[in-house]
Amino acid sequence: MRLDEAAQRAVIDLLRRLETGEQPGPEEAREFLGPTGEELTAQFQRTSALVGRLRRRERELLALITSTHDLVQIHDVQAVLNRLVGRAHDLIGTEVTYMSLYDSRTDELFVRASRGTVSPLFPGLRVPAGVGIASRVVHTLAPQWVADYWGTADFSHDPEIDRAITDEHLRSILGVPVSADGEILGVLFAADRSARSFGRDEIALLSAFADQAALILRTARLFSEATEAAQRAEKHADDTATAAQVHEQLTTLVLSGHSPREMAATLSGALGRPVCVADRDLALLASAPEEAEVWWRSGSLIPEAVRAAERSRVSGRCAHVGSHGLATVAAVVAGSAFLGLVLVGEAQAPPTELEQLTIERSAQILALLTMRQDALTDAEERVRGELALDLLSGSGETESLERRARARGIELDRPWTVVALPVPDERRHALLRSLSGGRGWLAAAQEDGVAVLAPVDGPRELAEQVRARARQTERAPVIAVAGLAQGPASLPEVARETWDCAQLLPHLTDEDGIFLTEEYEPYLSMFGTDGRRARRFAERLLGPVIDWDSKHGTELTDTLITYVDHGAGVTRTARALFVHPNTVKQRLERLTALLGPNWQSPESLFRLGVAARLHRIRTKRPC
Repeated sequence: MRLDEAAQRAVIDLLRRLETGEQPGPEEAREFLGPTGEELTAQFQRTSALVGRLRRRERELLALITSTHDLVQIHDVQAVLNRLVGRAHDLIGTEVTYMSLYDSRTDELFVRASRGTVSPLFPGLRVPAGVGIASRVVHTLAPQWVADYWGTADFSHDPEIDRAITDEHLRSILGVPVSADGEILGVLFAADRSARSFGRDEIALLSAFADQAALILRTARLFSEATEAAQRAEKHADDTATAAQVHEQLTTLVLSGHSPREMAATLSGALGRPVCVADRDLALLASAPEEAEVWWRSGSLIPEAVRAAERSRVSGRCAHVGSHGLATVAAVVAGSAFLGLVLVGEAQAPPTELEQLTIERSAQILALLTMRQDALTDAEERVRGELALDLLSGSGETESLERRARARGIELDRPWTVVALPVPDERRHALLRSLSGGRGWLAAAQEDGVAVLAPVDGPRELAEQVRARARQTERAPVIAVAGLAQGPASLPEVARETWDCAQLLPHLTDEDGIFLTEEYEPYLSMFGTDGRRARRFAERLLGPVIDWDSKHGTELTDTLITYVDHGAGVTRTARALFVHPNTVKQRLERLTALLGPNWQSPESLFRLGVAARLHRIRTKRPC
């Protein structure tokens, strides 16, 4: 059928209006086409709707391309998420749009960005594994939607999610997967606060946007990871350079002969942490700053650090502590020898691997410093020990002895004190090391222990100092026997008497302490070094009296000694004992009953006095 001229003008006009984007309604189309154009009118309406959808799709695709172009320029992941959700919100036109990221390790999702939400519960909302629309989208990799959230019972609900949905008054929800190359990154949601269905065009549009979003998001993640890796590499390079500089500084300190104090300060400055250095006995050597000394309680290192020190000693690596403000420790070892400990305090973060390596290298350098100091100390002490041995033995020329003593600031021609410390052979070296370097004295190992000698005329004072130093190392009782020589020439004789006394004492007393040879010379003359013989002598002569005192709590032995010391005078004895003379007489009668009638003869009285004094040595604790 051929259209007349008027109909053609009407069709042309309608097509022109369709071209410009107008969509005339049915009435307007009939008005143009007239009553004969019903079929044409219906076809025009269908064509007009199709053109409208195509135009809308064109606008949506243009929006997708524009969004992709803009978002590719953003590399921060959170910023990308915020922009993606914002673009999706504008594109879809729903009241609420949000995106949840997927954690494949736990099969959970977390809301990371949203638009249109008002509830404080929504940001960061956690979706447990297998719950809600989100989990269904993840597991099916397909869009899922509900027209009415509260009227749908074919998926699992979670109280926290339901509370957030209630706060937002959401009812219709559409979720599409955000995935790239089969890897699910998250779920993009569009939601309204009224119940409604989602058309195929909306689902397709949001899915298309989600596909683009997945590529953009993964690109941003890769860029972020690459940036972080580059930053880590740069930081590692900087840290490596810093560690090398610290290593060089510490090595220079060793070569220039500095002490552990400078090493602790250097390491503390490099790490930004408190640092302490302990010696082989775990005693504090140096700290930087000084408040790091809190790791010692009453002079002893805290048990947690002691246990960590043993682990580090075995492994050769840093050992974690993590308490009392102490982060880690590193043992200072040379072969199997334990030389000390480096302790490093806590900071805002645990020590990095590179920092731990720096600490371990510092421990190695400290080992070198310790061995160097030990070598110098050993060399000096060997010289001093040789001087001590020559003085004790009386060998060596006087001129040579004076020159060697003068080189060490020792005045030779004056009274000397000798202190003998008897110890077993296996403990002798450790004791000698602890006594070496004592102020103003010389030390040397001898056959029965360690001897210390110094140009002083106070035997008891020197013995107290030496014994105090020895007890820091010795865990067993320490006997210190001191003798005084009037000059270096008499040192060998006094030294022999001192060692003889040290050999005699263990059989006379079970106590450790300080003993002076001048107090025991009579017993050495009578019994030599045979302490057992002296003990048997006292027990044989005085046995009944000792038993009586032990059973009755009396002091007949002391009365006997005082009686002998005061010329066997009753009055003088009573005065010395602060008792009545009749009390002394009663005690003497008891002694007669125990010892026999002849005990007051001069010879017997002498022997009994010696025996009583030997017994007193055994029962009275020395200094």
